[in-house]
Amino acid sequence: MLFLLLSILSSTVLVMIFKFFPKFGIDTFQAIVANYFVCVICGTLVLGRFPFSAETLSEPWLPYASLLGVFFISGFYAVAMTVLFFGLTVASVLQKMTLVISVPYAIIAFSEPATAPKIIGIILALGAVILSNWPSKKEAIEPIAEQIKQPKPSNFLIWFFPIYAFLASGAIECGIQFVQGTILTPNSDAAAEFSSGIFASAGILGTLTIVYLLIRKKTKLSAKSLLAGVALGIPNYFSIFFLIKSFGWWDKSIVLPINNIAIVGVSVLLGVLLFNEKLSKINWLGVALATFAILLISLKF
Repeated sequence: MLFLLLSILSSTVLVMIFKFFPKFGIDTFQAIVANYFVCVICGTLVLGRFPFSAETLSEPWLPYASLLGVFFISGFYAVAMTVLFFGLTVASVLQKMTLVISVPYAIIAFSEPATAPKIIGIILALGAVILSNWPSKKEAIEPIAEQIKQPKPSNFLIWFFPIYAFLASGAIECGIQFVQGTILTPNSDAAAEFSSGIFASAGILGTLTIVYLLIRKKTKLSAKSLLAGVALGIPNYFSIFFLIKSFGWWDKSIVLPINNIAIVGVSVLLGVLLFNEKLSKINWLGVALATFAILLISLKF
């Protein structure tokens, strides 16, 4: 339970930090790339040594960490493009709706029980995600691309981004489950090494992208954006590290829905308390539904 709570806390802090980026003019992509290297540093501190060595090349988790790193950085870009052309609400809902991929995978792949309360709770969780993110009538929900007069790509690409964002998020959750359940050794340093491997892979790909953009003069390095990556990297690392740890204590089909909807609910409530965000009755219904869904999923019959 403790690991799950720490994962939820880390992910919620991560969401809150992102809310400050527009206010301070942070280049989100540069901050994200910098954050991946901070994550590797966090892994070094957790292990008390650098997480990679010559033996790393023969580790069975290395190919999976490399592939998940690709999904991390490309999935992030797809989410950013989804926000650009469809709005924040659609992007937020899509990221959490991956429950329809990762939870059935956990039940089937690891023979976890599919009790009636758990199934009802998951269905309610999906509703909670949608209602918690439902925009009010007064809220501006136009896609950002229209506000900044961003030229639109082809219709294929416009629809590819949200679909890929959804599938990439689902692949990440399923991939982490698979590696934790079949490859990582319990009570070892493997979880910290694997987490660091994912972030190192994403960081290398992100760096290559930034170098390409610099050569094409499509971007300029921002010192404050790179520094923002430090604030982002610490909670980001531990959100994954503690999630992997929590898989070893609870059923994955319980951990994932509770983790996802708790992040949504807590983030919404903190938005009210810290950012004076206004919630509609529909949003409050979503928060209440999320709480009820967590209770149902947690029941063991």
